[in-house]
Amino acid sequence: MCRACLSRAMSLVAPLGRHPLANAFVAEADLAQPDATFPLDIWVCQDCALLQNPDYVPPGYFHHYLYVPSAADTGRRHFGGLSRWLLDRGLVAPGGRVVDLGCNDGLFLSGCVALGLKAIGIDPASNLAPLARSKGIEVVEAYFDVAVAESVRGRFGAADVIVSTNTMNHVDDLHTFIHGARTLLADGGSMVIELPRATELVEHNEFDTVYHEHLSQFSVRSLAALYAAFDMEITDVEAITIHGGSMRVVAARRGLRTPSPAVAEWLEAERRAGLFEPSTYTAFRVRVEENRERLVRMLADLRKQGLKIAGYGAPAKGNTLLNYCGIGPDTCAFLADRSTLKHGRYSPGMRIPVVPPERIETDAPDVLLVLAWNFFDEIREQQAAFRARGGRFVVPIPTPVLTA
Repeated sequence: MCRACLSRAMSLVAPLGRHPLANAFVAEADLAQPDATFPLDIWVCQDCALLQNPDYVPPGYFHHYLYVPSAADTGRRHFGGLSRWLLDRGLVAPGGRVVDLGCNDGLFLSGCVALGLKAIGIDPASNLAPLARSKGIEVVEAYFDVAVAESVRGRFGAADVIVSTNTMNHVDDLHTFIHGARTLLADGGSMVIELPRATELVEHNEFDTVYHEHLSQFSVRSLAALYAAFDMEITDVEAITIHGGSMRVVAARRGLRTPSPAVAEWLEAERRAGLFEPSTYTAFRVRVEENRERLVRMLADLRKQGLKIAGYGAPAKGNTLLNYCGIGPDTCAFLADRSTLKHGRYSPGMRIPVVPPERIETDAPDVLLVLAWNFFDEIREQQAAFRARGGRFVVPIPTPVLTA
């Protein structure tokens, strides 16, 4: 059944095989233990075009989480701009209360604090909450639901604006999540979410953005159906470039504001893009399989030339790609990543070591496979020394290319 509109008209789009949990990076002491693996299949709702996979994430998984947006310069710029955007759009007044559902290390809310806003974060990750609190943010360590919403509203008051960036795609019970948001939101408040968009995933072959934690990839129609169940409506939508193409969606209680013309335009664009046509997903599946064949062949050819390959970035999405394509340490010597939380660990499934970016200079690979391809412009700029000595990059999405 569809998580958003509750339709039972579901179709299998692409079976990606069995995968470990994408953020379950392996400590060296646990290398002898096999990874737990689960089927990873992409399904689509024929009625609202929500792309989704079944929930195989164990209970409590997010209590210890290894992704932080602060590891990328692009992320810091983006979330700093988001806090200012809320004020500029009049969604929150100076001194107003902002609640972030899935606050992670507090990067976004730290920008709100700097602007004089009241900042409250809700996140189950006990290893990240101290990082957020060190930025002056009040953090409630919990999985968000209606009871937590009632508790937070009772302690701090209603939220003028609720923000959730790249969190709803991790949520299995979307109806409870939105019910909680409506409970916590002030009568005149708005909910602002950022999510990768289904259209971009299909058109740009972004199959790697699907993993067990990313349970859903949203269309605007799927969000409209979800909000409608709680007497809410989308009032605005805009495109943002982060994470390979995402959308920022504003919603409020029905009738509070007149929806922007952009809402109808996005809904029509999804229809024109074929998101509700079975042939769209048949073609997508073929392209995904071709992508795998081309990438594996390209890396094998580079190895035959005697070139040393390493990876740049150890994002969760990279593990979908590595495991689907069968790329292990015999092909890719290491994964360089700026997140110190992952250093000394190994990628789940393929067991490639994760190291600091300085290893690119000391080990001098010839080619970097860019797993964090959504930050390629930033990575390319950072790796000026690598490029100066003739280093090249393989960018795997939307189709594998070798570039300087």
